[in-house]
Amino acid sequence: MRFRTGLPTAAVTLGAVVALVAAPALASTPVGAETPVTVDSAYVKANGRTPSATDAITACGANRRQQNEPSAAVDPRKPSIVVAGSNDYCTVELAGGTWAGFYRSTTGGQAWTDSLLPGYPTDTSPEGLASPLQQRGIANAGDPVQAWDLQGRLFYMGNAFNRTAPQNGSVWVATYDQDAAHYVRTVIVGSAGPALNGRFNDKTAIEVDRGVHSTHQGNVYAAWSLFQGLHGNNSIQFSRSTDHGRTFSQPAKISTGSKDVQFADIAVTSDGTVYIAYRQFDSSRGHQVNQVAYVVSHDGGATFSKPATAAFFEPFDAADSAGDPASAAEAHDQAYENADGPESEAGEASVGDSRDCGSGPFACQSGFVFFRHDSQPRITADPKADDQRVYLVYDATIPGTEQPSQTTYNTADPSGATLRVGQGGIYYTSLSGSTWSTPSLLAPTPRGHQLFPDINADGGVLHAVWHDSRNDPAYNVQYPAGNDGAVRDAQGFATATKGLDTYAASSPTSSVSWAVTRLSADSQMPNREMFGDRRVPFHGDYNYVSSVGAFAYNVWTDTRQVAPGDDPRYLGGEGFDVLQCRVAEGDGTYGADTCPNDGGLDQDIYGRATTG
Repeated sequence: MRFRTGLPTAAVTLGAVVALVAAPALASTPVGAETPVTVDSAYVKANGRTPSATDAITACGANRRQQNEPSAAVDPRKPSIVVAGSNDYCTVELAGGTWAGFYRSTTGGQAWTDSLLPGYPTDTSPEGLASPLQQRGIANAGDPVQAWDLQGRLFYMGNAFNRTAPQNGSVWVATYDQDAAHYVRTVIVGSAGPALNGRFNDKTAIEVDRGVHSTHQGNVYAAWSLFQGLHGNNSIQFSRSTDHGRTFSQPAKISTGSKDVQFADIAVTSDGTVYIAYRQFDSSRGHQVNQVAYVVSHDGGATFSKPATAAFFEPFDAADSAGDPASAAEAHDQAYENADGPESEAGEASVGDSRDCGSGPFACQSGFVFFRHDSQPRITADPKADDQRVYLVYDATIPGTEQPSQTTYNTADPSGATLRVGQGGIYYTSLSGSTWSTPSLLAPTPRGHQLFPDINADGGVLHAVWHDSRNDPAYNVQYPAGNDGAVRDAQGFATATKGLDTYAASSPTSSVSWAVTRLSADSQMPNREMFGDRRVPFHGDYNYVSSVGAFAYNVWTDTRQVAPGDDPRYLGGEGFDVLQCRVAEGDGTYGADTCPNDGGLDQDIYGRATTG
């Protein structure tokens, strides 16, 4: 295997990383420097295969394309081994679609070997040809999530689809063994389509029963959202494997009685009790309100309870109104060109026809440029604990911070006809017995929005990670992160700022007291217009943290290495443009970008280890 060179030197040795797992501390402390998980170096194929000259993986690393929506998982029996995944766009150049990146470190996240899930178009390896994704002619795979069992097997889950008919939308789970050094298989867990009619699988979640007291230890649990179209009854689907990922049960709906649901996440306690939490959206059609709902299984996922409520909240969902509704509607279908999938999701609580804003047909009336984000929950349990406590985080609008919006941009529930904004914060609550604690802010701060949280529990220690804009020099509750609405150009666009950081926190489970630390040494400008033909930003939908005892590995999407530029097609908003090369046509229009590999699309996954 080839390992990267020129990476930041960690402050501890590999032996020290392993030692940290056995000795929980009372503070959240970074281990070494933040490190790019995806960097500009050659990828390797699964199981040591050599790629052919026409294999799309030969472009990976060299073409500096986007990666977002990271996952991470620390090996419970060898914590020096960490894996990560992402929506990886390096295959777009030669294979025409995005794929699931697979990254492995044997040094606690200090150095990485990058690869891809087998089965992408042009993959002629035995593993690729045997993949049901390739056999179905699927060109895109993403939404990666990962979980280990206790025998060195890793289970890697995501969705797959085509952007044109036949779309063949599928949810898949791949198995790796030998501590993720060896790829075994990929199986299809659920299918849906065509998304052209609004039916689409998305928003995946996976967990394995590692409970020290469980009779179901080794069961693999998968959950995801099934979108049914604008007027359909969206649902949370569930499937399980009792034979180490060889086969999975027929998908079953577990969100009975709820409409407009998504963002499922799974926790398994030490006695094998399975909890699945998800967001329920406000819906007049379903006569329901925004809440974190959850279901419980006491028989290894064979049956589940009816949904119950973990927490009610006011969402922190970005929305705006298109500057030119006709142009925006025409461009809607390509807004996420080479992004994470068709735009077929549940509605948000905020008001407007745009969940994100950019330039040209994606410009919004507010003049802000921002990536999409919606409130979502993450749930976890300690598989080694004697108690059966469950822990939950979610992002929401902080009560009392709401105010009327001064533009069409809005994030909080409206008050009658009045659009409102509010400060976004990360909330924490736990379930002991049948009672949830009163939700409280995990890391209170007088300034800054917080979003994309994740949490993990193991060995008596909690770890959390999230994005945070407290260091944005222009922070204002009226502005999206990375926008200065007080300084605008001649076309009314806000000024771009380096407005986003990544933070982490840890706490003992015995007495929750969070120690907060900043992970990102450099703030990023998150709204680079790298999608929709360089006209709209996309930052993925989540961050991830995985831990074994006191040692945790945190991953996030980062744009610090994206080369800025100027889009000659549009005036205004230049601070959000990325490097691109276009030739003017005789009719006043411009041709396609001819230098996509020169850094304008260099969105990356970054990671950093912590001990707490």
